[in-house]
Amino acid sequence: MKKLFQILVLLASFVLVTLASCNVKKEIAQFSNRQKPTWVDQRPTNTLYYIGIGYASKLSTTDFQRVAKKNALDDMMGEIKVTVSSNSILSQYQSNQNFSQQFFSDSRMVASETMEGFEVLDSWENKTDYWIYYRLNKADFEAYKRKKMREAADKALDYLIRANQLDASTAYVQAFQLRTKAAASLQDYLNESIEVDYQNKQVFLLNEIMAQLQAQLYLIRFETSNETLHAVVGKSLNQPIQARAFIKSKDSIPMPIPYLPVKIVANKQVNIQGSKQSETQQDGSMQFGINRIQSKDMMQVLVLKPDLEKLIIGDSIHASMRNLLLNLEGPSANIRVQIEPIKIYMQSEELNLNTAMDYPILTPALKKKLMEEGCTFVNNAAQADYTIELKANTKDQGVMWGQMLRSSIDMSIVLKDSKGQNELFRDAKEGVQGFQTTKEKAGVEAYQAMRTVMLNSIYQKLAGTLFSGE
Repeated sequence: MKKLFQILVLLASFVLVTLASCNVKKEIAQFSNRQKPTWVDQRPTNTLYYIGIGYASKLSTTDFQRVAKKNALDDMMGEIKVTVSSNSILSQYQSNQNFSQQFFSDSRMVASETMEGFEVLDSWENKTDYWIYYRLNKADFEAYKRKKMREAADKALDYLIRANQLDASTAYVQAFQLRTKAAASLQDYLNESIEVDYQNKQVFLLNEIMAQLQAQLYLIRFETSNETLHAVVGKSLNQPIQARAFIKSKDSIPMPIPYLPVKIVANKQVNIQGSKQSETQQDGSMQFGINRIQSKDMMQVLVLKPDLEKLIIGDSIHASMRNLLLNLEGPSANIRVQIEPIKIYMQSEELNLNTAMDYPILTPALKKKLMEEGCTFVNNAAQADYTIELKANTKDQGVMWGQMLRSSIDMSIVLKDSKGQNELFRDAKEGVQGFQTTKEKAGVEAYQAMRTVMLNSIYQKLAGTLFSGE
């Protein structure tokens, strides 16, 4: 019985292998029976259709059909030329190559997501390759595009009319954001001249929307409580920056703008830390707390302006449309800041084997670093804001090997408030070594090594305390 069972198992295995072999031969025969169509080697042309040919290797991916279909769509989109109308928004930025490239990139992305009406005309494959042939009727595509453009224009007009029904003096932000939505409704057609009837006249719709957005921005007025502020480099301002935003009514009465996002910007040479962004209150007021201003120039100008990034809402806004909106010009107000340097009195003692160094190594390096941050050094402790005490000395560590001697260095740094003599910071480093043919030269080498340690690690903590703003 057991022997009979084994025979049956072997017989079943033989049948399965034979069937599998037949299927493979059938598949190979199927690939071989149909000759390669001419469209695989020679791209077809047709005045009535856009053509897309897609290819994928079966050897490089198991999902070869999806890859080939995507390639066919990309190929077909490459045939669809994007023309720029002379009255379109895009025509005004054709000299800006980055902007134009961004729009064409966005338009290809949109087309790939919404491409409709194409048909699979043919496909062909063999053991290693897969090809697919798409086509799209040009007349149908243009009709579909005109339909979508009309729908977008209707949507944009609806947003624009709703914005015009709002009073900018009481609903400034809402009106601006409705106009932004109107513009975003047409973001796929920046190259088109969409002409509509608006308030009993013919206008190019997107141009009209952008003009209204620009005009609305120009309504903003800023008023600051202090035109000039005083600060110490690396420290917080003695008082917050206070301002208000308003528009003037037809009667020249200032009307506050509530909930307007505003920001403070400075030039590239200035590092500002603190609340650089704010939103106006119901009465149009705003406040900024600047924790630290780092600058080499003693007079700086901070610029108050609308925060368009915050004012423009919508995750679905394309990069090209966003760049167009951010290119709008807005009003601004300048706030001058008189920056005074931190005054430091330096007490240092640098010894090499208990003997004063001929020339200090650590002190000049530390002073240079602090002066780059805007500090200045005084010769009288009474004139200083802070005192820095630096002490360093080397020790003879004997012979290292052969004629090579070794010295080590210990260093400490203390930062004090000059007024109250309170210790604010203390750090030390011991045992940094140097090697040379004499113990004095080894000590100098140890100083050189300690300078690197001080600037790379200890200085960062010292500066953190010195410029903490406290």
